[in-house]
Amino acid sequence: MTDKKGKASNINSLTHEQGKILIIDDEIALRKSLKKMLERAGFYCETAFDYSSAQEAVENLNFDLILVDIILPEMNGLSLIAKLQDKIKISSAIIFVTGEPNLETAMQAIKLGAYDYLEKPTQRTVLIESIKRALLRRGYKLKVAGEEIQKTINLNSTIIKTEKYQMNEELKEEFQKCVNTIHNALLELKKKYGEELSTDQRLLLNQIAQSNGKLKKTLKKITE
Repeated sequence: MTDKKGKASNINSLTHEQGKILIIDDEIALRKSLKKMLERAGFYCETAFDYSSAQEAVENLNFDLILVDIILPEMNGLSLIAKLQDKIKISSAIIFVTGEPNLETAMQAIKLGAYDYLEKPTQRTVLIESIKRALLRRGYKLKVAGEEIQKTINLNSTIIKTEKYQMNEELKEEFQKCVNTIHNALLELKKKYGEELSTDQRLLLNQIAQSNGKLKKTLKKITE
């Protein structure tokens, strides 16, 4: 019978070009669905549903990436990852997912070294691209089956201004508030934690800032 150490060694050698992913979610149906989807894409996956099962998994195998839901019953995903980093000294890339995104948890995720922070439900292509980027940054060569090409959609103000898509004044104000909130939050993050942030965290903040800048320009065109 192969012991746990031998099994982990075999898995590590077999999945070097795939990426080993641990999925942590308390919903069994979602765990199974994500596992099946990511395995079809070419990744090796295991699942956990709380801290104890996650601890057992990471002690048996060195996962390249952990995909974790923030909202969990006993210990939230942020605290769970913080404890694994402290107790087990995991070095896995982290992607958080949540059905209730907010600035506070996003800031905590960044401080924990998150590669991404995604809103549930997450589209298949968005999730797989996020995982691929995280693993590629860590120097992995990936073989992903069934790769899909995502089209970039450029917003056109003349189309948005048609009667069907015309925004009312209230929506414009809410849109502007969101843009300003993100801008101010990014400034505050850089001011408070700028020196503590890693290169990847700074890159993530810059990507958010650039996207927010484009959104601001688009909003200006719409409201002119």
